[in-house]
Amino acid sequence: MKRSTERILTTHPGRLPNPDNYAEIMQARRAGEQQRFDALTTAAIQDMIRRQRAIGIDILSDGEFWKVRDQRWYDDRCTGVVVRPLKAGEAGFNQLRFRREGRMPEFRAFYEIYDQVGNTPMPGGRPNPPADMYQVITGPIQVTSGDAVRREVQRTRDAIVAAGERVEDFVFPVLGPGWLGHALHDEYYGDRDKYNYAMAELFKSDYHAVVDAGFTLQIDDPSLCTRNTVYDPPLDRAEYRKDAEARIEATNWALEGIPEDRILYHTCWGSFHTPHTTDMPFEWVVDLLPKLNVGAYSVEAADVRHELDWQLFENFKLPDGKSYYPGVIAHKTTTVEPPELVAYRLVRYANLLGKENIVGSVDCGVGGRCYPEIGWAKLKSLVEGARLATKQLWG
Repeated sequence: MKRSTERILTTHPGRLPNPDNYAEIMQARRAGEQQRFDALTTAAIQDMIRRQRAIGIDILSDGEFWKVRDQRWYDDRCTGVVVRPLKAGEAGFNQLRFRREGRMPEFRAFYEIYDQVGNTPMPGGRPNPPADMYQVITGPIQVTSGDAVRREVQRTRDAIVAAGERVEDFVFPVLGPGWLGHALHDEYYGDRDKYNYAMAELFKSDYHAVVDAGFTLQIDDPSLCTRNTVYDPPLDRAEYRKDAEARIEATNWALEGIPEDRILYHTCWGSFHTPHTTDMPFEWVVDLLPKLNVGAYSVEAADVRHELDWQLFENFKLPDGKSYYPGVIAHKTTTVEPPELVAYRLVRYANLLGKENIVGSVDCGVGGRCYPEIGWAKLKSLVEGARLATKQLWG
């Protein structure tokens, strides 16, 4: 885990704007043209590296543009999962109809439009509606050899090394069991813990392959903060915390054998551009962070719904040796934050948690969540703001 006692480092949660030839890359994947897909993906990863370095990002990713969670993705990892079209009455990932119609009726007209156009329109102004597929566990999760996963990780590693970079400067994000549970429905286990541990088992090969390749492993788990969006009725605070702790236990089990200082944990309130008036308060779970066997925490903090969450750290302190990556750039708005605001946010956290423990980050990945040129501009502002914060903190 990279740290600095001289300046504020910068990073982001992984997802970057799609390369210009994204459609060509995905077509090669769909056609099963593995060599062509690998070559196109490798070239695009190297372009992502150049763009991040030109901006000045310290801790990089491969951009994650190549990741697709479809039937092939599951088949590479396990048996027991089917990806099929939605049936009548079923809601796809992030549709959450009950939340809109039951607890957010004032936004019904908004969601009628949102379900047609989605978050951020695709190139050319084409709609980007929610997924129309349903992912479901229909039998016991039995993991594969992990060979396909290791090939994925090795491809990214080879691209980084060929670009003259150090793998140690990169994070490799992988979903957490809890976040997968937002999309992967259970029609087999019928038991919360068995369900959680089945998904944790599914990811074990990914986690170890990433660390064995020399990367910092990033666990993507917005579900720590968003799980109530899929419960109807929503859980109260006590029940929600029990549910979150159960998912943390399963995550820790999947991470066994991996040193904590090789793991970064990311959570947020989701990437959907919606009102977020029913977001769970961060206060409910902030003290659960130390229960995760990780070395650092990346948490959304720039979105206006969570701008005041920094106040929690006036009373709650992280364990010694842990790093905190506050999101100081929002990913759900087209406004590019001025560097002065970024610096203000970073200094605020540094004064509470220690400047050597802070790394400037983004609320979530900018790829697919805001227009490409805006996403890159936001990353540039992040770096400029971190430089201003460094001057204020170190002189």
